[in-house]
Amino acid sequence: MKVKIFPLSIPYITDPPSEWVDQWGVQLYVKVEDGEYYGWGETLIAGSGIIGAYSSIISDLIKPLLENMSLNSPYELENLLEKIMFSAGNCGVVTGAISSVEMGFWGLMSRRIKVPLYELFGGKFRDSVKVYASFPRFPRIEDVIKAVEIAKEKGFNFIKLHQSPNSILEAVKKIRENYKEIKIAIDLNAPFDINKAKDFLENISRYEIEWVEEPLWPPNDYYTLEKLTKISPVPIAAGENEYTLYGFRRLLESGISYLQPDIAKIGGISKFLKVLDLASSYNVKIAPHDRPDRSPISLIYTLNLALAREEIEIVEYPIAEFPQDLFPLLPVFKKGYAIPPDNIEVNERIIEEKYPFINKIRILHFSDLEDKLKQ
Repeated sequence: MKVKIFPLSIPYITDPPSEWVDQWGVQLYVKVEDGEYYGWGETLIAGSGIIGAYSSIISDLIKPLLENMSLNSPYELENLLEKIMFSAGNCGVVTGAISSVEMGFWGLMSRRIKVPLYELFGGKFRDSVKVYASFPRFPRIEDVIKAVEIAKEKGFNFIKLHQSPNSILEAVKKIRENYKEIKIAIDLNAPFDINKAKDFLENISRYEIEWVEEPLWPPNDYYTLEKLTKISPVPIAAGENEYTLYGFRRLLESGISYLQPDIAKIGGISKFLKVLDLASSYNVKIAPHDRPDRSPISLIYTLNLALAREEIEIVEYPIAEFPQDLFPLLPVFKKGYAIPPDNIEVNERIIEEKYPFINKIRILHFSDLEDKLKQ
């Protein structure tokens, strides 16, 4: 089995322009090949765009290891790699690196046995998947309102905001004044202690919010999270920064309303399916996280999973257009629902010609970092 690595930068273009143009302009793709068969995978480069940390794990260990090894399934691959690297910490960078290779193996299997991806995940349960428009952060409230109008015109009736704690209340108020029918979720990116989180949730609850993501710092303080969910007037969501089955179990037991695993971060589809099985015994809705940039690889896998697994209620979706020159097969979106292609195809030549990786520091100005990093 051969593994090819493709670092690239797809410019993040939205109307209106986002504050996160550079931060969401970094991608890492992997192509897994075995004879005539192949599959594509994607690692979500988190943090500050530290692509070398992820790619070195693949190039230094995973790639040479798999060249001399025969594996029968992605489950076997994921289990092998996590055991080999457990002493390096099976979370974050390690599981992110595993994710793209493991994903690519599923794509390869789909081509080898000539079935759509969703058939590998149990067969089609639905024909299309409910999705919501996930916004980046905008510099002005007027930009948020413009983005809402564009999203509504496209057919979305559900949006998620990433505005800072300093501007989110005003943004939601303005949206409600103009668009009472739009469903709104909020991603806070872990800014508050429990007292500030409690005050925020009480203030925002008047605007009929679907959920608030990760209101607490640190996001894996399960004890404090459980205290907050018991008193919150708004549903709480979490999971995009969780990596282990133990951690997901703690989240499920904390009382959250939505669980948000990300296949490009947690180790791939095999781990994702284990999380779904775990969540099925709890009364918690699954709303998978997928970074809403212009890269559709992990999204296409997630949508195919949602076709096959009824536990998934809704999936995160970008407002930016996908680059059609790079991706011959793309999801079809209509009136708040998406239909994914059966597998992933990427134009390798276009990667090198049009989307070469641009190396620069990329720091998302989350929560209290916003003012410090702008000085």
